[in-house]
Amino acid sequence: MEPMTESSEMDFRQSLFTSYANIAIMEMKLYNSNSTRLRPSHKETLYLYTIWSKNGCTASDLVELFDSSKALVSQTILGMEEKGYIVRERDPKDNRRQIIRLSPQRLEESKVEMNIIERAIRQISKDYSEEEIAKASEIMTRLTDTMVNIVINDAKKH
Repeated sequence: MEPMTESSEMDFRQSLFTSYANIAIMEMKLYNSNSTRLRPSHKETLYLYTIWSKNGCTASDLVELFDSSKALVSQTILGMEEKGYIVRERDPKDNRRQIIRLSPQRLEESKVEMNIIERAIRQISKDYSEEEIAKASEIMTRLTDTMVNIVINDAKKH
């Protein structure tokens, strides 16, 4: 495997930021096109993505992941619960713990976004093999996991 050139590294970095920006643009356009939908704050959106990607998590998980205080996380969770974004369930393995999940309402609202993502995947599947798409997915997940691990390890050093 050949090492990446400085030019390809820049393209890869740029594609990461472009992807993040494009997702934000898609969401803003969706929220702006439907005035009846309550728009989550930036922090709420980050929490929602995290909860969804982990298929549920605890408040302690969010405290640790975002290096935030318990009070701030609790305040945000209460607000999100009031807005109907999330529900809390007892952990079947430990009754003292509560698992935070996306609410049925939020899952229903996210169907529009999921449909757009599915349509986009079907559209690009015409140009790429299943293996290429799987490899791109693996690379993106590995890149972002590595970014988080670097930040965590750097924080431990200081």
